Amino acid sequence: MLRFSVLAVCSLCLALTSLSSASAENWPRFRGNNGQGISPETGFPVTWTEDDYAWVIDLPGLSHSSPVVWDDSLYVTTGLNDGSVRRLLCLDAVTGKEKWQRDLTLNDVHLHNKNSFASGSPATNGSHVVAAFADEGQFIIACWTKDGQELWRNDLGEFISEHGPSCSPIIHKNLVIVPKDMKGPSSVTAYDLTSGKQVWQTEREFNRTSYATPIVRTRKDGIEEVICVSGIMGISAMNVNTGELLWRAERFPERTVGSPFLTDNLVISVSGGGGKGKNLYAVELDQTGQVTPKFTLTRTIPYVPTPVYKDGLIYMILDVGVASCLDATTGEEIWTERIGGNFSGSPIWLENKLYVIDEAGTVVVLAAGREFQELGRVPLNDLSYATPVVANGRMYLKTATKLYCLPKK
Repeated sequence: MLRFSVLAVCSLCLALTSLSSASAENWPRFRGNNGQGISPETGFPVTWTEDDYAWVIDLPGLSHSSPVVWDDSLYVTTGLNDGSVRRLLCLDAVTGKEKWQRDLTLNDVHLHNKNSFASGSPATNGSHVVAAFADEGQFIIACWTKDGQELWRNDLGEFISEHGPSCSPIIHKNLVIVPKDMKGPSSVTAYDLTSGKQVWQTEREFNRTSYATPIVRTRKDGIEEVICVSGIMGISAMNVNTGELLWRAERFPERTVGSPFLTDNLVISVSGGGGKGKNLYAVELDQTGQVTPKFTLTRTIPYVPTPVYKDGLIYMILDVGVASCLDATTGEEIWTERIGGNFSGSPIWLENKLYVIDEAGTVVVLAAGREFQELGRVPLNDLSYATPVVANGRMYLKTATKLYCLPKK
């Protein structure tokens, strides 16, 4: 069972009554709506103390995944017993109390020292929740109702990677889309959300394992496309309903870990290795066939953390503790500042501020804009590779073993 910290009941009650439905929003997948890392909510502090949390809980096992939230349900994955148990937890998003848990039995697998047995985030649409877990011999994608009833489970076969598995599936309308770009025969597969039947599967060239999570958009011609990233496939897009390849950019020279993100007219992604970003490609949207990036960058870019775009600016937190801001149209540097620490989690944009957690578990808050300003730091005092989550008037901050709920003021 989860162990609760001592809570201030009056603080929780105040948080519940202060929620504004006008700005409240769910966080259904890794990095929120369509993976963009943006929240419209307001009223969160830049510094706080332990007394400001609505609740803090200990999570079983260890994981580097980020939670997802829909209404009063929060879902998070974890791994226990040296990877033999992979667990999906459903918590009450308001109180932190456990609603249900579901376990899958898998085998141990070699991991990179920054990976875990549950690094991939689940996804939900409110009525369903999906999660993916893998070892060397099996790649399981499973679907449950919001009440924890398992609807289906599929095995995509072996997962070959020198760094171990991590996959965050996405839900788009009636489809579950699962990327499997690995060091062996690779694919992107779409399943029917309610039945688990395969709708399409597109085979992909393979080389190094990719850990990027797809995004979906509607093209100017009305076609919905799912944009995926891997080293050898570069940035590419498929028809979300058929899996047909629509376009692809040149391949990345290195591995892709960070996920693609959108600006007003570009899709951007990065590659790297050895703890450093090495290439950034920015590709114009609504193209077909083989495409060429509008611009590329080879310095001062992240490898693992995914950048965030807002109002013409790209904000990047580098793995090695450097923050940077770029003009989204040209890639021109606006500012670059050292903030210290090491980062694997991604930044989010919230009310003209950036929130990100470093690997030592310190929440760093920066001003978002053309002038650099550090606004605050709050220690969580535990290893963290997770990305902050904001949903329905609450911010959720996860470490490897704990989950914090910070209500807005």
